[in-house]
Amino acid sequence: MEISLALILDELGLESVAYIPEGVNPKFRSVELYAIGETQFSRDKLLVCPLSEAIAAVKRDGMFFLCIRDRNIDEQENDRTMSGISVVSANIGLRELFNRVQRVFVKVTEWVMAMESGAAKRRGLQDLIDLAEPVFRNFITVQDSTFKLIAYTKNIEPTSLIMSRLVEHGYHPPETMELFRQHRRLEEFKKSSDVIVSRDNITSGFDVVKKTFHLGGSIFIMIVMDCSGRAAGSAVVELFGILTEYIRAYADYDTALTGGLGGVKALALDILNRTAGSKEDARIRASYCGYPFEGGFRLYVFSFEDDDNVPTAHLVSLLSEACPDAASFSRGRHVLLLEHEREDTAQTKKSAETSLNAIGFQCGISNDFECLWDLPAAFEQAIIAADVPSRLNPSVRDMRQARFHPFSDDLIYHIVSTCFRAAPGVFENSFLTRSLAIMREHDDHYHTETLRILRLFLENERSATVTASIMHMHRNTVLYHIEKISRLLGLSLDDPDTRLQLLLAFRADDFSELS
Repeated sequence: MEISLALILDELGLESVAYIPEGVNPKFRSVELYAIGETQFSRDKLLVCPLSEAIAAVKRDGMFFLCIRDRNIDEQENDRTMSGISVVSANIGLRELFNRVQRVFVKVTEWVMAMESGAAKRRGLQDLIDLAEPVFRNFITVQDSTFKLIAYTKNIEPTSLIMSRLVEHGYHPPETMELFRQHRRLEEFKKSSDVIVSRDNITSGFDVVKKTFHLGGSIFIMIVMDCSGRAAGSAVVELFGILTEYIRAYADYDTALTGGLGGVKALALDILNRTAGSKEDARIRASYCGYPFEGGFRLYVFSFEDDDNVPTAHLVSLLSEACPDAASFSRGRHVLLLEHEREDTAQTKKSAETSLNAIGFQCGISNDFECLWDLPAAFEQAIIAADVPSRLNPSVRDMRQARFHPFSDDLIYHIVSTCFRAAPGVFENSFLTRSLAIMREHDDHYHTETLRILRLFLENERSATVTASIMHMHRNTVLYHIEKISRLLGLSLDDPDTRLQLLLAFRADDFSELS
């Protein structure tokens, strides 16, 4: 177990001056009394001695000394001679200083050993937090990705209303989540993976130390410490880092062993991230979860308007409650819902829309697929389907109005958009663009609706009756306009290739970037 010099000095609580290069914080495995003339010391040992002995040391490159002052300050004390030396200013004897440092090592080592023992015996996250109470003397919470309380320091009272509500409810209630959203704390949790020390006066009037771990690009687990009992000095922050790594290791192990839908979520993320090994490996993991590997799946992918400021994990929790038979989880900026053996999408869409009603979202729905291993392709389909509406002309978007977009409905849009993006110059002055331009010019000049008539006629299998009903005109009038359009464009609508190109032209015209 290595302990840094900054932690040792902080734990000692004695006034001191450290002549250490900026940005350097050496770590040690033990402390030892320096013997005059000794040159064979390990660099992972902190040497304790009087200052005069440290300055007189013959060879001390890379060595670090903690000293009591036994000499007056003079010209001998300069940056070169004092390098690597920390001097305690307090009136304290050498033996007492050594014993105090030794007690710091014992305290930290015993704490770490207790955490290792608890982890080996699977005592749980609450055991880790119980062990942390006397070390930190601060209120600490561990929350999962849904902001549900997993463990906390039960013998230390929370000092803020927000943390009191968290303990009372067992999770952050809606008003707290809204406060986090307003102050963009959700964005901070999503993007940061470092230990953060802040005083935001939102969750507490004291310094708050936070650490977020992520899984698959999304929040996995959060540890938050309210420094009301012990200030957030370097020692507290370093000890907090040690604690969070044990919490992370414990949570990782639990995730690997999670059965049911929890295991499915972890497996699905691994398949999507191409980290599930072979297809057979994935099949075996699915069997451990008791979840089918084949047999009719459908994937819903939800995207959000202000995705950096949306409580993604909280939305996953809402979806899980609304659709308990499906696996809900997050991946990056998206929320995913994986269904198995459900013929109709209507009930799922109704439940999902009710639970997410307050959030602006678009949802892409994949084609049905037979094997869980095909999840990456289904994800791409759903992403494409959810993205298409955002690139359509406003008038077309307004007509669609739906929040749910099956990939099968938007496949042609995707094909057209991909082709235009790949080689936009190829389509200039082509039949696809020229034919619509001719009709648009004709409509502008004669105040007619040839574009709309032709599109309805083609989209309704060349039914003059259906087109006439939509346009509120006589069937013969529709046929008259169709004959006139054929002459205007110099083509025959009896040719299937011509009809296909015109339909593709109309789809291309729906895109704001192409029209």
